[in-house]
Amino acid sequence: MASRWWSRADRAARGLAPAVALAFALGGCRSVAPGPAVIPAPAARDEIIVAGRRFHTGTRVVTWLEAGGYNGYADPGAFTRRSVAGKNGEPDLAALRGVVDQFVLHYDACGLSKVCFNVLRQRHLSVHFLLDVDGTIYQTIDLREKAAHATISNDRSVGIEIANIGAYPPAEPKLLDEWYRRDADGVRLVVPARIRDPGILTRNFSGRPARPVPVRGRIQDRELVQYDLTAEQYAALARLTAALCRVFPQLACDYPHDAAGRLLTGKLPDAELARYRGVLGHYHIQENKIDPGPAVQWRRLIDEARRLLR
Repeated sequence: MASRWWSRADRAARGLAPAVALAFALGGCRSVAPGPAVIPAPAARDEIIVAGRRFHTGTRVVTWLEAGGYNGYADPGAFTRRSVAGKNGEPDLAALRGVVDQFVLHYDACGLSKVCFNVLRQRHLSVHFLLDVDGTIYQTIDLREKAAHATISNDRSVGIEIANIGAYPPAEPKLLDEWYRRDADGVRLVVPARIRDPGILTRNFSGRPARPVPVRGRIQDRELVQYDLTAEQYAALARLTAALCRVFPQLACDYPHDAAGRLLTGKLPDAELARYRGVLGHYHIQENKIDPGPAVQWRRLIDEARRLLR
């Protein structure tokens, strides 16, 4: 989602804090009203929907068509159809395979998928997937839609909001301290008491970051600190990444790096971004973004996705 690296004026202008507060008050805002028609299929509980067709991922996916799903079609002004046409004048699978070649990772800066979805609705934005702290993936719209999540890459990309409260300057640890507590086993994720219904699908889920200490790193040449994703999130994200690379042949199972394999931690030059095909962060597309932050283990993610593709 939007970067949390803002001045007070920026934060006030963007109005995210009021939107989050309103989201808490609204509750889940879940809907199962259908979007476009899809081909019926047995409920395998792991399928994503692409141009009305279902594809297995091997991890739990809740679509907008299911009870408990998040229905992006409830706000039709938050997305448009991609600018490709298939046989019937609408994007079909063959047409999508000719244009989709990027998978954009965001952290949601909300901490939970339920809160994130409500904030997206308040801001009239959209994203194809939400990844909650327990590894549950929510698909909000068919991948034939152009979601509003990554500006110039929207038409060619699939986007996912990863539940993570985000990255901050080392001198501003307030939200990290609110969401993470140290105990005898390391560090655990703690949902603030103000969120009465976190909406986590796994009952009594107890989450821990994949690394037990906050991670420091530089994004866009800014020093930041962030807690890692949960192990459950990495496992689910790797399976989704592998599935998307199977569905979209032009989507390379790779991330932006230099010749030595080192992650690039800033916006890609325009010409390089235009050529890039693969998994990337929001900050690789826009220089005013820092998500998904410095804690994401890109090599871990891509190595596991590649193993699943073999």
